[in-house]
Amino acid sequence: MLDLVAESITQKYNSNSTLSGALSGLYFQQAPQKVASPYGVFYFIAVTQEELMGSAFNNITQIDVQFSLVDETDDGGGSITALAAQLDDCFHWAALNIDGWNCIKFQREALIDLSYTDEIWQSVTDYSLWIQKE
Repeated sequence: MLDLVAESITQKYNSNSTLSGALSGLYFQQAPQKVASPYGVFYFIAVTQEELMGSAFNNITQIDVQFSLVDETDDGGGSITALAAQLDDCFHWAALNIDGWNCIKFQREALIDLSYTDEIWQSVTDYSLWIQKE
């Protein structure tokens, strides 16, 4: 199921010309070495089940997704904040198409970090995805 979710997130990114035009790529788990900046990486932080009415077959799967954006533009953080806004425009309350699953919500939970270390800007944002088997 997680492979279908990762594929759906990638498809949503690819269909958004603003975000896909601004990043050199959005990668699952890790970016390739020597990838051009700016780029993004997303991870699954946690996967939990919420049973409804005591039935194991009637549950909601909750997936915590974290996006990390990386940018080497030396502009005081302007570019990375613009990228974070474009990411949010693409994914906050997005309807993901996941084969065999209904997307209940894909919601931003928190912009956790905006940092500048070793001349690299990074933005980290957490999202909560709720899905239910069709």
